Amino acid sequence: MSKTDINSSLCLNLLENSPSFIIMLDEQSRIYWLNQSFCDFLGLERESIIGLSADDAKVPCLAQVVNGQARIEIFAGILNKWIELQDVMNFSGEQFGLENQELKVCYYTDASNRVQTEKQLLQLEHTLTHKMSHDSVTGMLNHHSMFQTLSFEVSRSRRYNNPLSLVLMNVDYQADDNSEQETLAQEKIEQMRLMISQLLKDQMRWADIVGHLKNYDFVLLLPETVYESAEVLIKKLSEGMENVALNAKHIQYGLSQWQKGDDVQMFLERAANELSSETA
Repeated sequence: MSKTDINSSLCLNLLENSPSFIIMLDEQSRIYWLNQSFCDFLGLERESIIGLSADDAKVPCLAQVVNGQARIEIFAGILNKWIELQDVMNFSGEQFGLENQELKVCYYTDASNRVQTEKQLLQLEHTLTHKMSHDSVTGMLNHHSMFQTLSFEVSRSRRYNNPLSLVLMNVDYQADDNSEQETLAQEKIEQMRLMISQLLKDQMRWADIVGHLKNYDFVLLLPETVYESAEVLIKKLSEGMENVALNAKHIQYGLSQWQKGDDVQMFLERAANELSSETA
């Protein structure tokens, strides 16, 4: 049976009973017809939709539907529903009383569950990526991610000759002088690490980066910062340590500013040498 042999009644009956959401548009991109499933999904009466165009605002996301957007978010109450375009076909309008016109028929399906699953997978991927790149206790960048960030910032300073400073911090997790000189329990150490990391984040700018590298408890990467400004930050941090029940003498600092010709290793070594000399 050819397309022109299908009468309007039979055609609409087939489309009406389709499991897909079906909408028919005339050559002026006005809604000529849509099946009941689509009406129910939109939560609207068919009579209120027929004849509308993309400029009308009565149908949620009508412009996207009329323009054949591949995936459309439709708000229904407090829930977000999604539909996805599956196919587009053209029918002769003569069998519907529209001479010399074609009707465009768009087939949509409910993609809400699939979109929700995709969002959950993306959230899971984000969570796993964060766990792989951040310290589980403090939330700061771990060794691998911090080294990558350091390499990026050094490359940026090499390219644009921007100032960049680095502070290495080592913390002596020993008990205070007035208590027994025993290594603190791991739980207590983690509490102290968390308090210090929170202090660092509170005292530093949004552009500054806090992380961890092997052999160093904390690493502060300070873009657009010269050596003297980094010294001011260290002084402020040392004073703030007293508020977390950790005497400043328990922390050593190593500071360096990126110099022209430095690679990551040279940049780190100068800070490490300063840290070693202070410890000695």
